[in-house]
Amino acid sequence: MSPAKRKVVVAAGALTVLAGWAVAACAAEAPPVRIKVLGIQATNEEKPHVDAELEPLKDSLARSGYNSFRVVAKQQRDVPGGATAEFPLVEGYALRVEPGETDEKNVTLTLVWIRYEQDARGRRVARVLQRMPMTIRKGKFFVSGGWQLKEGVLIAAMSAE
Repeated sequence: MSPAKRKVVVAAGALTVLAGWAVAACAAEAPPVRIKVLGIQATNEEKPHVDAELEPLKDSLARSGYNSFRVVAKQQRDVPGGATAEFPLVEGYALRVEPGETDEKNVTLTLVWIRYEQDARGRRVARVLQRMPMTIRKGKFFVSGGWQLKEGVLIAAMSAE
């Protein structure tokens, strides 16, 4: 084999190996996780109210010390493992979610509560309020929050599948 042909064969072999690694890396990536976030405004009212969508969470929400719960934000997205998705809620609050490992029953996540504020120059700045690594059961809701709103507090219910 001539030196020129040898270079072509070696280059083709190297490209084949690199392409195989790329395919293996894509196959090794975690599958996307479907994240659902409900932003809930909790208040105390004379006549208690719970949105119909929140009925299954009523007992968990009642532990917050409030008697009325309204959905003020609702979003659902597929998030690739290792990626981060931000779910805007209300009054400058947001919830960032980063899925990690998954198995048949559980999803490992990192939840970050964010509050957007303006700095001295009027620029929008994210302030991290809380960071929580956790493992939750697929399809079950995790309830977190208690952040002050103009009226009541903000709670989020989040599930992963």
